[in-house]
Amino acid sequence: MRIFKKHELLDLITPYLPSNPVMVEAGTFDGTDTLKLAAHWPQATIHAFEPVPEIFELLERATAHVPSIHRYNLALSNANGTATFHVSEKPNRPNQPFKAGSLHEPHERLEWTSARYPRTITVPTMKVDDWAKQHSVDHIDFFWLDAQGHELAILQGAEEHLKNTRAIVTEVHFIDAYHGQPRYETIKEWLEERGFTQVAQDFTDQTTWFYGNALFVRG
Repeated sequence: MRIFKKHELLDLITPYLPSNPVMVEAGTFDGTDTLKLAAHWPQATIHAFEPVPEIFELLERATAHVPSIHRYNLALSNANGTATFHVSEKPNRPNQPFKAGSLHEPHERLEWTSARYPRTITVPTMKVDDWAKQHSVDHIDFFWLDAQGHELAILQGAEEHLKNTRAIVTEVHFIDAYHGQPRYETIKEWLEERGFTQVAQDFTDQTTWFYGNALFVRG
């Protein structure tokens, strides 16, 4: 299994994608990674999803100058409708939403980091397959998922498009960081059943930290 550093990841993904990939990024936060994707694949079309309105405003400001980035103020999920979202904050930055917010209530991760969840909001949710139909997106080459325990639910809502997906980078958890979230082994098994193989990860074990990132490719 290849162990990668964060700065190596985009080069590692490149052989698996066309020069003009269609990408879905869920849990975009302020657009930092979105801009890196756009710079690495200048011909890409990137669909970026961020459900927290205050953070979505940051994303819009950061990426408005890049016409290939399309932004959506909603949460991808395995159901269409609305859901309760737990907004995270750092103790030293009250009232400023942090990137650890989740559709799942926080659980064991509270013992690992200083992030706290002082409030909830209601956000719109949508399945990838239904969103794609609505926006005339006929294929998705690549998923970049950082949804704080909701990654499998996003994939479950994308069953039709996963048939043609070439690569997926997803955050995975080794503890019950959030109530009702699947652990790493469950996501890995689910993707393997659909023809994906894990080829790389950014963790060497599952004890020194509570989450990691894994790269899956078709075949």
